[in-house]
Amino acid sequence: MNSVVFSHVTKTYGDKTILNDISLEINQGEFVTMIGRSGCGKTTLLKLVNGLVTPDSGSILVNGKDLKETDKVQLRRTIGYSIQNVGLFPHMTIEANIAYVPSISSMPGWDKTERKEKAAALLTAVGLERDLLDRYPHSLSGGQKQRVGIARALAASPSILLMDEPFGAVDEITREQLQDQILKIHEERKITILFVTHDIAEALKLGTKTLVLNDGRIEQYDTPDRILDSPQTPFVRELIEKSRNFSVRV
Repeated sequence: MNSVVFSHVTKTYGDKTILNDISLEINQGEFVTMIGRSGCGKTTLLKLVNGLVTPDSGSILVNGKDLKETDKVQLRRTIGYSIQNVGLFPHMTIEANIAYVPSISSMPGWDKTERKEKAAALLTAVGLERDLLDRYPHSLSGGQKQRVGIARALAASPSILLMDEPFGAVDEITREQLQDQILKIHEERKITILFVTHDIAEALKLGTKTLVLNDGRIEQYDTPDRILDSPQTPFVRELIEKSRNFSVRV
């Protein structure tokens, strides 16, 4: 079953074409990493999935439903979204931040007596201790905030998780820990993940599939090992030959 289908999608801003005739199928449970130069369309593609951006032409299906006929507010409450700058609400406790979407959506099982345990379970899932629940974002490290952001994105039990360079602002050791954590979450929860990165090594380590974009077009969409072994274009070849010290997901 497909989680996301792009069919001949084009998006422009002014006179600049950001995505040019993109056709793409992402299967349920895939971990798709997206790599390419700045401005190649990665973030725009991600935002198209949850309706933050509307295509100029073409169609997008999410979980079998055409986005043109979908309530965008309801859609976004069923899709997790994690970004580099996290965007935690500074005036809310960690518990309240994690519980935000389920609370405003009146999801069953998230009333005041139950949400603490559910929020604590999500903290555990991202490798944090439950004693952080009553603290505020300003008291957390960058890595802790990023983990809380992932926990918040998972709170509504989404079938799709969008991640836009979520680990780009942390140190290398913390980044590797976060990579391992999201791999564990993906393997346990079997959700579809779309993950934007500028780091080819990160893309190949995490993805079950990797999408290489260049100037708004797809250069290659394949498994990490096939991208390494059989680059389909000069751009992909140049990208991977910058370093051969890769570990790919198996």
